Amino acid sequence: MNESMSAPVPPEVPGHGGDARTGTAGLLVVLAAAFTVSQFYRTAPAVIGPELRSGLALSPAQLGLAAGAFFIAFSLMHVPIGVLLDRYGPRRVMAAMLAIASAGAALFSQAGGAAGLVAAQLLIGAGCSAMFVGGLVVVARRFPPARFGGLAALLTSVSGVGMVLSGTPFAALAEAVGWRTGFLIAAAVSLALAVVIFRAVPRRGERRPEQPAESFLRSVLDLGSVFRHGPVWGVIALAMVSYPSVIAVRGFWGGPYLADVHGADTIERGDILLVMSVATIVGAGLYALFERRTTLRMPFVYLAAGASALGFWLLALAPVSFPVQTALLFVLIGTFSFGSVLLLALARDMFPDRLTGRAITSVNFTSFLGAGLMQVIPGIVLGLWLPVDGHPPAEAYRVVFAGIGAVLLIAAAVFTLVLRRQIAEGWRRWAARRAGRTVAPAAAPGVASGVAPKGEARQTGRHID
Repeated sequence: MNESMSAPVPPEVPGHGGDARTGTAGLLVVLAAAFTVSQFYRTAPAVIGPELRSGLALSPAQLGLAAGAFFIAFSLMHVPIGVLLDRYGPRRVMAAMLAIASAGAALFSQAGGAAGLVAAQLLIGAGCSAMFVGGLVVVARRFPPARFGGLAALLTSVSGVGMVLSGTPFAALAEAVGWRTGFLIAAAVSLALAVVIFRAVPRRGERRPEQPAESFLRSVLDLGSVFRHGPVWGVIALAMVSYPSVIAVRGFWGGPYLADVHGADTIERGDILLVMSVATIVGAGLYALFERRTTLRMPFVYLAAGASALGFWLLALAPVSFPVQTALLFVLIGTFSFGSVLLLALARDMFPDRLTGRAITSVNFTSFLGAGLMQVIPGIVLGLWLPVDGHPPAEAYRVVFAGIGAVLLIAAAVFTLVLRRQIAEGWRRWAARRAGRTVAPAAAPGVASGVAPKGEARQTGRHID
């Protein structure tokens, strides 16, 4: 799931300093590296989950809480990060927040128990919350609007390297020097990158004293106006389990599952998680190709939810051999993880331009909150079983995966129920276009009173294709 800007972009301010020193290509590399670090941190614990459990004597519930702390902190920082970026500019905010993530990684490397691990994850999650959104702000202020979409997609795809690095490469590093030293190295790299960001990112866009900065209270009130729009809750229901279900495996529980059920060592876990990471990148790319050739989104929403649910149910109910069949099911889940991107697009189309950022932020906030819960709840469920050889039995993991598959379909049903009128209207309009009939312009989307002034609503918001 990708972070998005939470506040409108203020006018450009003439830049200096970094503008002269950094070319366009170099700047994009720096921004991509920042988001790559965020992707690495959110998925690296999966590889070393069993080592964390044994080395720190953690219960499944404590492991889940530590894994979820990153995402909970990340989600809660959505609104303040938008305000900070508007007030101080991406150069200072991104550098400062990445330094905080570096401190969290250093604390992670020294953690002696659950409390230290959770505190470290909270710092890392909070620090990483500015990486992608800050990059988007830089792109929006430095490049023409026509290039924004393509450059945002470029940053997203390149950042997938972070997930790849947190697979086999990090597994090999952890085996060679230990996970503590591995995280200490990550902390040093993050701190060095924070310095590079401070020096390389242009000052263009930093607020002049006479420019008013949006208040935190106003940001919260605008989020509330989005939540008052009834149809958006259908999107939120599915967003809270779409990306979270994938990150439940790739973010943490995939590693312990591979170790506890299949006896996979660190490198074997890293290999399968790396393959899953590649599948998520390939799946997003394939969807992007199809998306250019059709105006339909709904089939892809249901395809993503259904295929992911199938992957979880096969992991839960079918006899799965290791490593080939296990890897294939991980690939299946990863390939169809693009549903979360679709949901952000649907949320965007429900609101007028002035609330676009708030709409995306609202859905993204609930998605990352769901990601945190999707780490914590499996830990609680796994802890209901008595340990076998020091870890949860295979039956416990089967129950967790079956439950995730069921929740995905329940959320898809809620999505359909809440948006049934918009979905029906979208299909009617699509069928009319296919038949060559003239389609009347869409009326206002019926955004809740007080959210969209008359005449401001998006024409695409009333129906969903």
